[in-house]
Amino acid sequence: MKYGQPLPLKPNYFTTVEAEVNRLFYEVLYRRLMEILGVTRDELTNASDGFLDAIRTGKIWYQDGQFFGDFSAAISRELKAAGAHWNPDAKTWGLSQDAIPTDWRFAMSQAVNHYDQLRAKLTSALDATDLSDIDRASNIPNVYIRTIDRMDHDMKLSVRAAYQGVIPQLTSAQRGIIAAEWGHNLDLYIREWTSQNILDLRDKIQQSAFTGRRSSTLVKLIQENYGVSKNKAKFLARQETSLLLSKFREVRYKDLGVTSYRWSTSNDARVRADHQHLQGKICEFANPPVVDTQNGRRANPGEDFGCRCVAIPVFV
Repeated sequence: MKYGQPLPLKPNYFTTVEAEVNRLFYEVLYRRLMEILGVTRDELTNASDGFLDAIRTGKIWYQDGQFFGDFSAAISRELKAAGAHWNPDAKTWGLSQDAIPTDWRFAMSQAVNHYDQLRAKLTSALDATDLSDIDRASNIPNVYIRTIDRMDHDMKLSVRAAYQGVIPQLTSAQRGIIAAEWGHNLDLYIREWTSQNILDLRDKIQQSAFTGRRSSTLVKLIQENYGVSKNKAKFLARQETSLLLSKFREVRYKDLGVTSYRWSTSNDARVRADHQHLQGKICEFANPPVVDTQNGRRANPGEDFGCRCVAIPVFV
């Protein structure tokens, strides 16, 4: 009995997938929202240090007799010159409403109107988002073909010492079928996430009317939501590629006459107890072991949620 080398999940298997998921999230949803807000992908605000611009863009705002926000030295000088008093505990400038200059009042009114217009445009853009754009724009199947090629190259190296015959080639048709299947699955997950995210984001934009009518609030809200989507892209790419790798192992090892494997964990504190119990055991691809004793669920290495275990092929 001989053992091949394990074929673990490597970052270069899923980082390109993650980048493509991120691109889809941005192109389908966030590009239009950021155009409405007047910010780029790398920016949080467009506000300048000018006092009136800071008011119009929501960098500073007036509420209950106090000016709140980010105060540059120039803005602080203007407030002080108008008779405002600095509150070091609250980090605000206090000024009675009657003392606010006319041009400041006009800028504050513009800020409110600008905010209401932005909120309406953002809501309209979310409502008009066409989820079918994901299918039209997706390049995930092609990305997966390149991923499968990397896996196949590494697989051949990992079994070279244990397998003496000629390793069967993975055909273009096989690559296409596998990539299309997993690409379709991932596109569905992206659609589901985007659909729910639109509802959540729409609700937050509506709720923002009760937390201060500032355009900077909307910018921050969109940027924070985009950060959540980027984390989701990382999760989806890693999880789906892990499932793909598990199926790839099974199919390619079967081509070599391998039907069983030795379970190997990552040997650290994060390994689940049920997975640790399988360490070193011989299992069959066609009859996966129980990976969750509470519900009797069965899976091969890499198929369980977040599983980092690997299958070491057994050559008879």
